[in-house]
Amino acid sequence: MARRRSQDTPPLLDLKEPRQFDEANVARLGLISIQERIPEGYASWEEEFEVLGKPVKLACYANPNVGGVPHGLDNEVSLALIALYLNAGSPPDGTFTTTAYQILKLMGFDTSGYYYRALKESLLRLTTATYVLSEAWRADGRWQSVTFRYIDKLEFTSGREGRLDRSSVIRITLAKEIVRSLQSRYTKPIDIEFMASLKRPLSRALYRLLDAQRLSPEREEPLGRLEVRLMEWAAACKIVHKRPDKVRRTLEPAHRELLERRYLQSVEYVGRGQHQTIVYVFGEEAGGIPDAEAVNLLVAEGLSFTSAYSLARRYPLAHIRERLDRYRAILEAGYRPKNRLGFLVDVIRDATGKYERPIRTKRPPRKQAVQEEEEARRLEEEAAREWAAMPLEAQVRRALQVAHLVLRSRVSVGELEDLARLMEAGALEPRRLVEELKEALAVNKLDDWLEKFRRGLPD
Repeated sequence: MARRRSQDTPPLLDLKEPRQFDEANVARLGLISIQERIPEGYASWEEEFEVLGKPVKLACYANPNVGGVPHGLDNEVSLALIALYLNAGSPPDGTFTTTAYQILKLMGFDTSGYYYRALKESLLRLTTATYVLSEAWRADGRWQSVTFRYIDKLEFTSGREGRLDRSSVIRITLAKEIVRSLQSRYTKPIDIEFMASLKRPLSRALYRLLDAQRLSPEREEPLGRLEVRLMEWAAACKIVHKRPDKVRRTLEPAHRELLERRYLQSVEYVGRGQHQTIVYVFGEEAGGIPDAEAVNLLVAEGLSFTSAYSLARRYPLAHIRERLDRYRAILEAGYRPKNRLGFLVDVIRDATGKYERPIRTKRPPRKQAVQEEEEARRLEEEAAREWAAMPLEAQVRRALQVAHLVLRSRVSVGELEDLARLMEAGALEPRRLVEELKEALAVNKLDDWLEKFRRGLPD
């Protein structure tokens, strides 16, 4: 089923500083079938193919009562969970709290009843399917054999008949293998906005798998060309029917869209029958690997992650550093642009030489304390404006994230839903909740705060 986009939803990630990375093993091994639909009762697969020149064996054993092996929509749900985990501060135990509404918004889906049902089914598939990987999981520079479920633990509140709805709070613990990879930065960047812009679920899933081959932590440079045997690629994609003509027909719609969008420059089949090879040549939209330091420098200046990632992919670190120095020097010389970030981007992109570097001047030391006070006051005012500018749902989401990070196992998902309900009803102000929790944490009185909150709940 083609995805229905929410009319008021920006592409996929709407967090303040989304971290657009994918776990390299999950993406490269194609643990989730690219197929949008699978045959009824299709609850297991076993595959063998090569990864980085090494033969690997993979198996998945799932529950037919929740839709069989992970597939289709599960690709995007699994990627959204990685983004949510990273944006929750990468907790070491892999546990974070979110809402059903937030996951759908992150994925760009319409928040209708259908997608709440589909999301629940997807989460259950990712919780019940067991992966058995033999010498296939890369960690600490070695190949390892591992067995895990993508979601190690799932808790959620629900409405009538156990259904997820807008108020449902979800607590997820990712598999420790995935958490270790993310913590050790065995990741690859992924252009989530580009992925979200693709129309077909099949195209989005194939893009994720292709990009994982193109960008590998083991290589300094991205691949410009990928050559893979057709039947091995069918195994990597987890395509159900392995006849060569059916494999080609399954891939064709995704190939067509990725060619139209210039992610691929060409797709060529060489040979016949089961001995065919697919040759992919990546196009101009594939881009390169951005330097992490360049991304961080730009984000530190106030650019969104998406803008920083795009610029760092286009320009080398040396260029970014030089243009940041030039930008800061121009501001220090007294120039006040109408839009500071717009001006920054223009300085970085400029190829005409219109921005000359002015002479730097030092501020008198006696002014330093006053300036620091002014900056602290400005940041506080900026934070207040930011809270005021956020819609209530965004304020509630941020406050819930803080509550989970601070209270951790002290609070149940039901109590988190109570917090959300009180904030949505106006009985509890989100920013005030955040301040109270920070104050309680600072004086080691979280248990006292929680007891007071529980006493105030209606019976």
